[in-house]
Amino acid sequence: MDKKFPSKAKLRDVVKNVLSSHLKVSSQEELMRLVSKRLRVENKNFVVSPTRVKRTALEMPEVEVKAKTKKAVKLQKISNCPVCHSKIQPLEVKNLLDRNVLIGYSCTGCKYQSDLEAFMPMKYAFLWKEAKV
Repeated sequence: MDKKFPSKAKLRDVVKNVLSSHLKVSSQEELMRLVSKRLRVENKNFVVSPTRVKRTALEMPEVEVKAKTKKAVKLQKISNCPVCHSKIQPLEVKNLLDRNVLIGYSCTGCKYQSDLEAFMPMKYAFLWKEAKV
């Protein structure tokens, strides 16, 4: 059995179809399973990874990706977003002594934000924006 990888356009169409019909998918694995099931209707040799499905969903403006994070024991310096791998910006505020104090991180690509403790995503939720009221 030869594995086949769907084109980017094909994968995008299937992700759009799945999310527009389900409106919300609660995990990356579940989204991959639903997308894979739809792809295999067309060709039983199609395979796709959960990471590729997540990255495809992140590129779609009509899809909102939310990440639930786990607390890190130590403060970890991050340079790339753990969700979409875009550049991360430090969130700073001025204290009473007029010094900048780091309070968290914000992604330049997606809407991921974290404080100094919540760092690594452990579960993703995919929402179809058209369904929001």
